[in-house]
Amino acid sequence: MSLTATPAASASRPRPPEAPATLSYHDLWWIPNDPYGSFMASGIHGQRLFISPALDLVIVHYASQIVSPAVPQVPLVQAFLGIGAHLCA
Repeated sequence: MSLTATPAASASRPRPPEAPATLSYHDLWWIPNDPYGSFMASGIHGQRLFISPALDLVIVHYASQIVSPAVPQVPLVQAFLGIGAHLCA
């Protein structure tokens, strides 16, 4: 597993604040580069669509606000993976 973002992700799009160091961006999808083949769409107001084929998991996270940069960000990608891993156990 890579520990850094790919050059395409760093150069073309800003990463979500809660993104792990392995997140990359390709064809309008955020890719966490996890062992489950997961990918995620991210909306401007915090919405997320997280899909993990190997975990047989789809999570829709609704949101309607832009969060202040002063507020610590919730690590949603890690939380989504934790939920999927727990449900598969």
